[in-house]
Amino acid sequence: MPRRTDLADLEAFIAVAQARGFRKAGAVRGVSGSALSHAMRGLEARLGVRLLHRTSRSVSLTAAGELLLSELQPHFTGIQEAVDKLERFRKGPSGRVRLTVLRDAARLLLTSKLPSFVHRYPDIDVEVAVNDRFVDMVAEGFDAGIRYGGTVPEDMVATRLTPDLEWVIVGAPTYLQHHGTPATPQDLLRHHCIRIRTGEERIYRWELDRAEQSVELDVPGQVMLDDSELSIRMAEAGAGLCYCLKARVVHELSSGTLRQVLPEWTSMGPGFHAYYISHRQVPAALRTLLDHLKA
Repeated sequence: MPRRTDLADLEAFIAVAQARGFRKAGAVRGVSGSALSHAMRGLEARLGVRLLHRTSRSVSLTAAGELLLSELQPHFTGIQEAVDKLERFRKGPSGRVRLTVLRDAARLLLTSKLPSFVHRYPDIDVEVAVNDRFVDMVAEGFDAGIRYGGTVPEDMVATRLTPDLEWVIVGAPTYLQHHGTPATPQDLLRHHCIRIRTGEERIYRWELDRAEQSVELDVPGQVMLDDSELSIRMAEAGAGLCYCLKARVVHELSSGTLRQVLPEWTSMGPGFHAYYISHRQVPAALRTLLDHLKA
């Protein structure tokens, strides 16, 4: 019969194999990479076989490691599923969920849905890191992320949370009085535009659609920002034209501090999607949160 330490080390082995590294697996499990490496050497010594190829940059499985992983995974997945089935005997789901979330998603989705979630599920703790840059979820210990559809990494499972979102161009009345109002998308090339640097570290080309026509413009501008809130406030102050989600400027448009430019030229983009590691059993707490955000 295996010792309890063996079972823990076998579960740690699965984490290392999936993450292809000690540091990333350690971040998920809340231990140091060196501690995991030491545990794996001890497991290999007890089993009498080498499970991992180690280099200074990566970890890969030996043939024995591949065999062990294929045999272990279904059993540990079954254990997790069995534990999850106990949820119906509890008062409600419990646990902790860590999310990495775009700023716009935090503003438009979480502020409206998270308060009711924490009220309804008091035994689930939620930690949210708001940042537009891409993060290594495994290395930084996140359970899931929220980004625009179409930007989710290919090796992740994605689930839609919202309908498609409308993107528009806005400007302050004072700016439009001094610089004129663009009549065509090409007119934007003669205006001061607040440029966008995405979380992928690239300069975003403004996308505009009208009927069957589509245009992508690398607009000019003295100011480049990676924060939509700051971009909107800069536009409101008359610094230039801003390209943003229409849902982010509903109040400004209704109050008149911003006006929509080229209203016939807008763009519908993919809505917010949650994503998580494809080979991971979805914990009940995370599944409950995603269902709540989709509702």
